[in-house]
Amino acid sequence: MTQLTTADKIGMYVGGGLIVLGVVVIGFLEMLLGASHPVTGEGQIVHEALVPIEIRSTIILLGLLLWGLTAIYKLVPGESVAQQQESSQLAD
Repeated sequence: MTQLTTADKIGMYVGGGLIVLGVVVIGFLEMLLGASHPVTGEGQIVHEALVPIEIRSTIILLGLLLWGLTAIYKLVPGESVAQQQESSQLAD
């Protein structure tokens, strides 16, 4: 149970990649290429994001959802190797 399967690796790497993309990469792009955040005469900050917040939050939520599904996949009890061997021996 300690070895990672292909499904585990896909879930962890893709989920983590989406979260890093949504938080770190897009955040870094916003810092480098984003708007200067001018202040209006009324004191209100005008913010025009390079990547809309809806898209950024959706990317992060998809990563978290994938991590959650991977965790549920790991927690759901499956048929163990010993049970598979017993059932094959009983069938013979």
